[in-house]
Amino acid sequence: MVLGVGLAAAQAANDDREASEACAVCHDTVAAELEMTVHSPMRAGTPSCVTCHGDGTKHMDNDGDPSMINIPTGASGAATCLECHGQIQQMFAGRWAHGDAEVYCGSCHTIHSPHNAQPMQLVKAANDLCAQCHPSQAGSFEKPFGHDLDLGGVQCISCHDPHGGGGGSLKVDSSGEIVCYSCHAEKRGPFVFPHVNGVAGTCLSCHQPHGSVNPMALTRSRVDQLCLECHSVFDGSTLGSQPPSFHNLRSPRYQNCTTCHVAVHGSNTSPLLEK
Repeated sequence: MVLGVGLAAAQAANDDREASEACAVCHDTVAAELEMTVHSPMRAGTPSCVTCHGDGTKHMDNDGDPSMINIPTGASGAATCLECHGQIQQMFAGRWAHGDAEVYCGSCHTIHSPHNAQPMQLVKAANDLCAQCHPSQAGSFEKPFGHDLDLGGVQCISCHDPHGGGGGSLKVDSSGEIVCYSCHAEKRGPFVFPHVNGVAGTCLSCHQPHGSVNPMALTRSRVDQLCLECHSVFDGSTLGSQPPSFHNLRSPRYQNCTTCHVAVHGSNTSPLLEK
């Protein structure tokens, strides 16, 4: 029984290769390029033309009518890719940012053509690809403060997993913490007196990672305005205590909280984060 199954599988694989050879008669340029990619239909264990495009008999009998062949695109095209690349779907329980948006894998990855200059058969450089659909975020990198994609090898995929789940597809490091700590390890802690620790806020509570017009890529132009978003009693959603009564926030003297509270990421010696 097992031998019979093996023979059937071998015959099916042989039939698929013969079908691919038939496709190559007309699509010789595509076939030649495909031979230089991981999708070469002539190698064992790789998909054939039939795998992605279906039976091409009617297509060939009707002078290559494109309506007679399956051309992967959109969500259905992604489903075709996942028949072989199902580990992506398994990793994220069937949900990932681009999958939810019904983005076709071929929008970013070349299927037939070899692009040796780019990893993972990307159509173009990763940052340029991301910018095509995310122009607002790409434009933010032109602001004076924040990450510079032209320096230090930082890329969009340094922080985001294009196949990742929700939450902006942000990666986590090996300890399960936000990806910021991969570069900014000194901010991780643990601290005896923590401040922003992933429970009461994250790095993104105060910083704009794509770029900001404010120093340190802060979300506010003034530090006191940022601190008061949490350290006030204006409504019931704040997390920290209100400033003590002697902090007259109308005075410039008290409008830069970090003059005294220098350990804003956490301290091992000062509960008031003063050192």
